[in-house]
Amino acid sequence: MKKERVILGVYGHVLAWMACAFLFWGCGDDDSFSPVARDRGYDYAYTTADGLSKTPCNDMREGRDAVIGRDKDHYECRFDRIDSVYIWVGYDDTLTAEGREFKRSESSSSEESSSSKGDGDSEAAMTSSSYSSSSYFSSSYSSSSRYSSSSFYLDTAWSFNKSSVGQGSITFTLTTKDELLNPDVEYGVMTDERDGQVYRTVIVGNRVWMAENLNFAGNDDYPLVLERSTCFNFDDDNCALLGRLYSREAAMDNIYCMLGAPCDIGDTLVRGVCPKGWHIPSSDEASALTYAFGDDLDGVRSVKGWGTSYGVGTNTSGFSMPASGCLDFDDYNFKNAGKTGYVWAYIKGSSMRYLIFRGSDHDVIIHSGYTDNIFVSVRCISDDTLNIALSSSSIRSSSSVSSSSSSSLSSSSIGLTSPITEKGEQFNPDIEYGTMTDPRDGMTYKTVEVNGRTWMAENLNFAGDEDFPLQKQYSLCYEDKDENCELYGRLYSREAAMNSTACAYNTSCSPADPLQGACPTGWHIPSESEATELKDLVSTSFLELLSAKGWGNDTLVVAGEDTYGLSFIGSGYKLGDIFKNMGVNAFMWANIAGNTQRYFGINVEKKEVFVHSGYNSNIIYANVRCVKD
Repeated sequence: MKKERVILGVYGHVLAWMACAFLFWGCGDDDSFSPVARDRGYDYAYTTADGLSKTPCNDMREGRDAVIGRDKDHYECRFDRIDSVYIWVGYDDTLTAEGREFKRSESSSSEESSSSKGDGDSEAAMTSSSYSSSSYFSSSYSSSSRYSSSSFYLDTAWSFNKSSVGQGSITFTLTTKDELLNPDVEYGVMTDERDGQVYRTVIVGNRVWMAENLNFAGNDDYPLVLERSTCFNFDDDNCALLGRLYSREAAMDNIYCMLGAPCDIGDTLVRGVCPKGWHIPSSDEASALTYAFGDDLDGVRSVKGWGTSYGVGTNTSGFSMPASGCLDFDDYNFKNAGKTGYVWAYIKGSSMRYLIFRGSDHDVIIHSGYTDNIFVSVRCISDDTLNIALSSSSIRSSSSVSSSSSSSLSSSSIGLTSPITEKGEQFNPDIEYGTMTDPRDGMTYKTVEVNGRTWMAENLNFAGDEDFPLQKQYSLCYEDKDENCELYGRLYSREAAMNSTACAYNTSCSPADPLQGACPTGWHIPSESEATELKDLVSTSFLELLSAKGWGNDTLVVAGEDTYGLSFIGSGYKLGDIFKNMGVNAFMWANIAGNTQRYFGINVEKKEVFVHSGYNSNIIYANVRCVKD
């Protein structure tokens, strides 16, 4: 992704001309900077800082290094993702290309300026002219319009008439935000240095979360927040009680995250609108919260802040989530205060993705379907990862726990309780297995006989060939890692599993039975009756179908009994753009007619085995287990 700053106006043209002159002088002949640089092992070498200060740090020089003096002051040209600027990063200080020390604008004068603006300027901008939703939704974005807190140019008009936005009802009474908290939980505190606001914090798992929704209204360093955030019903009192509502690009502080944009701003933590040292929840962190509380909304919702029809939350976690509602531009209304809470997560893709706390379904999920432009809440997480044992009851005050700094998170931060490290570890040593070899690629699989049928005892890992092009196009490995295919089997879309484009997502599918599908010759996709028969096989516990290894996560310990040798493992699945629930779910395609995606499933959180028959909000990629004809 090309990274550059946008300079506008008359002064911008002058600066741009000067930058071009620097580039022409500097990039035409690198040796003109320092003839001895390469002899000393550096790209550039100078006797004083003045030379480096005149050397532009830019896209062409990213990763290049320089030294000032005799191997003393070493610098590297890096792109600072938080502030969208190239800077020379040294051991002890940081320089811009202009030679001045680089500081993020968080001074008291900046804070005073921003507090004097506050909601007034933000909402004045919103009311400056009538707003057309189509003009916003169809606006273009490009690599030249990547914004963050140090450089910003709004190429998209953002204004609307408040009188045309429908007011939403609030079905609860709240006088102070402290009423949302659990008095039996010892909270920590943090202060946002940008505006002086104080927030309670709480530990969930090994993460320190804000226990309140963010209420930062933006300043000159956060123009997207100034322009694209607001209070429910445009009422400042609602911001004070429930926090502020932000567009996705305002939450991520990056125009690449507006509606329809890819929102791919790197693989490290995204600070976004959060204070220094805090960040927007990552995909893994959002998933961890759903793992811990997915079907236990009461554990994370505040006692107050919900409509009376949803009862009283226990808030055992201290997370204190209110049903703060949203501003939805699909129907141009504020809505769902008292019914639903929403929290942004950084999940790549053009679809709007967020945690959704649903009073109607009494659960916590990551919303994965398409959503029109929507403003929702922000909960920030500390950059520090706590070195404490993980369990669903790991709730402690964030003010009393030591921590170690972590600059990035990966999927391994949510690990399996008992992972499989070598192919075959999932099998029951007391079961006598057969074998079969797939003639298409030579792979060998264990098989087992159950109730007179011969099943594959492991998931298919056929990647397709010229005769099976759908498997090449519509199958993948969990998290796109080949080792996961080897250990857990391959994930297939429905059309790839059935080997028919007529079985694509949301398409009516009526294949023959038995159906070979993605299976080798002589084997077939399980029928509805065979999948139901497998479900009914469980007599006393769902553990009878589970391998002893390959299940559990940070908050869940599971060891299967594998009574029949079927050795199901928690291979997870992919829903839309996101990989989900390794260690928690196992889905296996079944040949069931209709336009919904139908599969055999295991969910260890809910301790259930089922044949899914409902609607799915997006394309699912699941495993294939073949049955011998």
